[in-house]
Amino acid sequence: MNKRIITIILALAAVCGGANAQPKVNGRAPIREKRGYDQRIAIDTANVRVLYALNAKDIKDEDTYIDLGKLEVGRRVRKYSSEFIYLSDQEAIKWKKEKGYKGYAPKSFWIGGRKDLRENWSELVYSDYIIRGNELKEYASFPLVAERENSSYTEPWPLMTLADEQQTILSHRCQKATCHFRGRDFIAWFASDVPIKGGPWKFGGLPGCILKVYDVQKIYVWEAVTIEQGKFFISQYPDKLYPKSTRKSVWQRQKLYNEDYWRAIGWTHDNEKVPFEPLEKE
Repeated sequence: MNKRIITIILALAAVCGGANAQPKVNGRAPIREKRGYDQRIAIDTANVRVLYALNAKDIKDEDTYIDLGKLEVGRRVRKYSSEFIYLSDQEAIKWKKEKGYKGYAPKSFWIGGRKDLRENWSELVYSDYIIRGNELKEYASFPLVAERENSSYTEPWPLMTLADEQQTILSHRCQKATCHFRGRDFIAWFASDVPIKGGPWKFGGLPGCILKVYDVQKIYVWEAVTIEQGKFFISQYPDKLYPKSTRKSVWQRQKLYNEDYWRAIGWTHDNEKVPFEPLEKE
C-alpha cells in the first residue's frame, strides 16, 4: 500500500484496548467482484479524513486488520467506507482499462487486511455509509451471485449519552460517550478539538470526532490510526443499482449469508452453519 502523509502520529499507549479484542467471527460467503464500483459518481470533496483499524491484532500492521475504514468529511456529506476496498477497486479499474477487458477483474487486487479473510465477504467491509445531516444511508453490497439483492436504506444516527470520563487518544483529549444500539452496549471516545460530527460505521452525532468505539465485550473495535488533510473526492454507487429497502430486510439477509451462503442461494444443503456474531443483534 502507498505510504500516506500522516498528520497525527499513532500513540500506542493510548490505544491498548485493541490488543485485547476478541476476533470477529466471519461467515464464509465468497467475495464480490462487481458492485458498480466503476460507475461511482462524485458527490462532494473532503478536506479531511480519518482512517480506522477494525479489530487490529497489531495496530502497527495493516495486514492484521479486518478492515481499514475511512471517514471522509465534505461540506455536504460525510461518508464511511473501506479504504482497502477502494484501493482494490482502483487497481481493478486500471487493469480493465489497460487490458480492454469488460468482464470481472482478478481477485488478486485485494489490498491489505488479514490474508485468511481476503476471500471472504463481510457486510462491514462491503457496505458504504453516507450521512446527510442526521440521516444515514447504507449502500449494502451482497456476496457474489446475490448481487441482485444489492439494496439501500436510510435511518437516523444512534443517540449517545455523554459521560464524565476522559482519556488521551492520538494526542487528543477524548471524552467518553455510551449508547445501547441494536442489542449491544457501546462505548465511544470522541475528541471535541477535532470538529467533526462523525465516526466509524454508523456512529456519530457527538460534538467532536469519534476516535475509538467498541462494544463492551470488545468483539468489535474501531481505532483511529491517522487523521489526514488534503483533497479527497467523495463518491457513491449509482442509486439505480441499490434499490430502496428496509434496514430489517438488509440485516436479515446479511445475517443469512454470513451464516450459510451456499445454502442460502440454494446450491447445497450439506454445509453446517458457520458460527457468526452479528454486530447488530436485532
